[in-house]
Amino acid sequence: MFISKNPEETWNFGLKFGAKLKPPAFVGLIGPLGSGKTLLTKAIATALGHDAHEVHSPTFTLMNIYEGQKKIYHFDFYRLDSSKDFEGLGLDEFFTDPKAIVLVEWAEKVKSFIPKEAMLVHINFGKTESERTIEIT
Repeated sequence: MFISKNPEETWNFGLKFGAKLKPPAFVGLIGPLGSGKTLLTKAIATALGHDAHEVHSPTFTLMNIYEGQKKIYHFDFYRLDSSKDFEGLGLDEFFTDPKAIVLVEWAEKVKSFIPKEAMLVHINFGKTESERTIEIT
């Protein structure tokens, strides 16, 4: 478990973590609203060669695709109530693209579709307002 004392440490954690990712990879980000899932996603995308300013949570569109040296499928399932809302959308086919990194915010909402080899990043609030605990399973 990593304890981040501030957003800068969370960003640096994301840069180091992202630099180790190679396609195919599925990273599910799990944590309460405001815990830092999007910040971590931006840092991971930056480590993979993308401009952090172009990385935005697709809360309303559900998915963004970032083309480049390493393709990223970025999902945000905040607006889904359950896996049933996800069924039939055809988006699960992106979860196993052998040439992409898949980043899923609110992954717990589609847990029945998460690949077995997925990495899950649990982010939680720490003891102070800016502290976070980050655990990868």
